[in-house]
Amino acid sequence: MPTVSVGKQTATVEGLALSLTELRARIEQRRDHAWQPNPGDTAQERKKHWQAVAEQRAQKVEAGAYIGDELLPQLRGSKAMTSIGREFLKAAERGNARMVGAFIEEGFPVNYQDRETEETALHVTAATRARNALRVLLSCGLCNFLLRDKRGRLASEMAYLFGRDPAAARLLRVKERKQAAANGIKLTRRPEPRS
Repeated sequence: MPTVSVGKQTATVEGLALSLTELRARIEQRRDHAWQPNPGDTAQERKKHWQAVAEQRAQKVEAGAYIGDELLPQLRGSKAMTSIGREFLKAAERGNARMVGAFIEEGFPVNYQDRETEETALHVTAATRARNALRVLLSCGLCNFLLRDKRGRLASEMAYLFGRDPAAARLLRVKERKQAAANGIKLTRRPEPRS
């Protein structure tokens, strides 16, 4: 496994394992405290909260204390990451907004993709019509709306096909288009088949 940056905890295999262990410990501590605190009652409070979380996360990823999205492919075979990831996706599927929020606040990568299905929490919440958890994911501002599952589906397609939620599908489609335009990517419904 190649190193990422000298001096960072996540730069080595041992450092990544330590980061996963620390992440697990932080999540267990939050579980013991019933996933508190709540991000806020009003939309402005929640927005401020998630902006602060995003800034803190960016600093910790830069310092190597948190696992960034660029390290996820290296962790695809990790049993520890798969275990934590499945808990995160299960919370998203159940619509447990507090638990999803706690995972994000403690540094879990929002764009984690399941090893088998390649679905993200965004796909899962859209497909199960778990709107409270979807709101948390949208509010955190860290989602990559252009990630596709193993069958090439975007989260907006999952909302429409399986969640039977045209409003969420429309909202996700708008976010996908904006992100694609910002990155200079031509967005298509179905990509070319993988070779």
